[in-house]
Amino acid sequence: MSITDLKHTNENGMDYRLITDKYREFFFPVFMIAMAKYLTSFVDSVLVSTFLGVERMPAVNLCFPVVCFISLFHGMVGIGGSLIAANAYAEHDRNKGNRVFSAALTFIVLLSVFAALLGMALRSHIVPLLCSDPSLQKDTGTYYSVMILGFPFFCLLICLSRFIQTDGFPKLTSNAMLISNAVNLCMDCVLMKLCKMGLEGAAAATVIGYICGIIFLLAGYIRNSKRQLRFVRPFASGLRTFFGDIRDICINGFSTASVWLYLMICIDVMNSLILTYCEPIDIQAFAICRNNVNLCYVFFLGIAQTLSPIAAVYAHGGDYDRVRYILKRSILYILAVSVIMGLFFVLLSHPILWLYGVNDPQAVVYLSRCIKIYTLTFPGIAFILLMNYYFQAIKAQKPSTGLTILEGLILPVCLAFFLTPHFKMNGVWTALIVSEAVPVLLVLIYLRIDRYKSRAFGERIFRLPKNDDRRICGFSVRMDVSEIVEKTRDISMYIEEKTDHHTAVITCLALEEMLTGIALANNNRENVIDVILREKDKDIEISIRDMGIAFNPLVRDEALAYDFDNAMVLQSIASDIQYDLSLGMNDTTIRLAGNSERQCHA
Repeated sequence: MSITDLKHTNENGMDYRLITDKYREFFFPVFMIAMAKYLTSFVDSVLVSTFLGVERMPAVNLCFPVVCFISLFHGMVGIGGSLIAANAYAEHDRNKGNRVFSAALTFIVLLSVFAALLGMALRSHIVPLLCSDPSLQKDTGTYYSVMILGFPFFCLLICLSRFIQTDGFPKLTSNAMLISNAVNLCMDCVLMKLCKMGLEGAAAATVIGYICGIIFLLAGYIRNSKRQLRFVRPFASGLRTFFGDIRDICINGFSTASVWLYLMICIDVMNSLILTYCEPIDIQAFAICRNNVNLCYVFFLGIAQTLSPIAAVYAHGGDYDRVRYILKRSILYILAVSVIMGLFFVLLSHPILWLYGVNDPQAVVYLSRCIKIYTLTFPGIAFILLMNYYFQAIKAQKPSTGLTILEGLILPVCLAFFLTPHFKMNGVWTALIVSEAVPVLLVLIYLRIDRYKSRAFGERIFRLPKNDDRRICGFSVRMDVSEIVEKTRDISMYIEEKTDHHTAVITCLALEEMLTGIALANNNRENVIDVILREKDKDIEISIRDMGIAFNPLVRDEALAYDFDNAMVLQSIASDIQYDLSLGMNDTTIRLAGNSERQCHA
């Protein structure tokens, strides 16, 4: 049985509504997760400057390498674990999904608690590494101490959010992040302004916000009867399985999360070079610019991390056209946002400095110039971040790792070491701009070369097959019975031209029964169903996704208004049927056994 050379029957008018709706559904919750991390840092710095003075604000930025270190942990476990869980549910392996979820949460709690205790024990050694200026070490140590104690809460909040979002509850995670940020903002004002707690109050407010977010998230998720992920005993399958899962989680998440490791080293090196070779105001300039980019990261990561799980699931299912479509949209979004944010900081540099409490006219002129220079890095930061998440989603580990090391560590550190002693702060700005521009150029060259080399066996675009190398045919259809009947008839005629009559009849029958069952269960003609047909081991495999009321052909649901005859017919002709939820979408796979006597059409 073969459907070689089948193309999308409506490739000139492919309906991308389902993947676009899922993208929109995921964006706001992911945006809120990014906001919990980066807006918190931005707000803390602004309020510290406002309440305590701009001269004390560098202490927050000097502790940023610790934030990067924390991000390495929760990013590696949260991103890696949620991607594996998403793929497990796409493969209808619920046991593996639950096992990975449980192993990831157990590991992040144990690891973060250990790291927090170790960080406090080594405080006297770590603070001098963060800040070589004795006049700033006291403030840096104060902020560091409270923040490191909140390490476990932050890691647990972000990891839980990633898994719960993957399970299809994005609104719950967005509400939890809203609560976390609102509590942090209120407690900043209470602890710093009213209680006069200074930097301890700023850090404590952040930790209290994390705790409130965790409580809300757990309470809402545990009570939800529709949740897929279940916490199981992490060591029930044996220590070897547990550590094997942890290894897979870390391998899958490290390429993306390692950007924070390199950023930690890079920022610490930059701080040391500025304190050594530049003027005292330059450390304030760097702190303000780094803090401004934290606000940009809220939007950049919102777009990149929305793309990641969607691209992973669709690429895993072989739906490459839709992956490319959503990637191109994401590139346009993130570059547009980077330009808008750059213009925002350029045009409003003086009011922004007023927020930081900068009043000296000469300082305002100099710092405004620094802000404008640093905005030149925004498009490069945005594009590289997006491509890093994309490469990770499609399991292109080597380019993801290479890009991360080059952009996050090698270029900025080497250039800064060479330029700063000779050109002072201008050397720092040059190093940062070049270290973002060069990787963008290299990515474009790499993708062009990959496309050129792949033409011999089927051209690839964005490292995904363009032609139908995998014997895939896809289309979209509304939940309208008459439209479904017409569409399946067209598909049957198209398949018969490429294979044989029996294959076309069986495929058409399976499609019509399944799609009609979904339409009858939902009774909403405007909802969209995505269908992918592929040849797999000489069988025909049909993958169907929708975001409506679930029609599970394996289970009779008396609460739904449809005739179960559709499911009975499916069960009689299919060799295997699997149903599950993937990213909150109904995901059904139907396998039609092949005929060994039927000749494969190449």
